[in-house]
Amino acid sequence: MYIEQLKEMFEEMTIKKNASLIPHYYHPELLLFTNGYSINYPDFLASHIAYYATPIRYVVQYDDETFVEHGEKVAGRMWISTQKSPDAPIHQMEIMLVVMYKKGKIYRLWELTYPDWSKLDEFKQT
Repeated sequence: MYIEQLKEMFEEMTIKKNASLIPHYYHPELLLFTNGYSINYPDFLASHIAYYATPIRYVVQYDDETFVEHGEKVAGRMWISTQKSPDAPIHQMEIMLVVMYKKGKIYRLWELTYPDWSKLDEFKQT
């Protein structure tokens, strides 16, 4: 159930760059732990509104053999490719993630990305 919900979130929100769906998929007490940093819900919301307003494009792939679900927790491996603009290079990130749900929404998210997404030009704040 939660694996499919997670994939739906990436398809409907990330790929389509629809920040209005963040409250639908993410719990208001969200804490995201990513590559040594932590981000709370308000900062996550604000950053994704800004990212989705750019020309960035996302492609998502899943390593389905690695996804496991137990209760309200999901873990797995995936890749997200980003492209800042149509003429920019494509960057592929490998992602290992553990997701904890609360009341059907993403409540805690631990992820490691390689390369570190925050170092890519697509996500640098200007």
